Amino acid sequence: MFGLNLHYVVAGVIATLCMDALTALAIRLGLAAPLSPKLIGRWFATAARAHPFHADIALAPPVGHEIAIALPVHYAIGITLTSLYLLASSRLSWQPSCIKWAVAFGLLTSVFPWLMMFPAMGYGFFGMRGPAGTHLFVSSLISHAFFGLGLCAAALATRNT
Repeated sequence: MFGLNLHYVVAGVIATLCMDALTALAIRLGLAAPLSPKLIGRWFATAARAHPFHADIALAPPVGHEIAIALPVHYAIGITLTSLYLLASSRLSWQPSCIKWAVAFGLLTSVFPWLMMFPAMGYGFFGMRGPAGTHLFVSSLISHAFFGLGLCAAALATRNT
């Protein structure tokens, strides 16, 4: 039913790249202040070792290659979510390149960090107790809106593949 589809993989990479590039721009403009990718990699690594819950992930011992862990997991999640979006679009007869559906889906994916990752990292629901200098709720909302824009762009870029 759900095999590896190169179209979905390419679209997922495009959507996630768009998210990352626009988020980097938002950070430079002072509009977003997310967690360090190292902390995200650390959390992925500790979750993979069956220790997902922390009082503060920043206080957990560092693991080797945290960014090298964060990047492929982040892209695997992006590919998976893009695949779900494209499948839902085809099943529900949405136009996947329709910006309103793509951005709505992207915003909906904010529930994962808000209700799972941030609390497990020790930062509370919606990241309300995040480290000083971060704005986790707003930053994730912005990033996931950018993911939605990337979904729209990916659907347009890959529609003939």
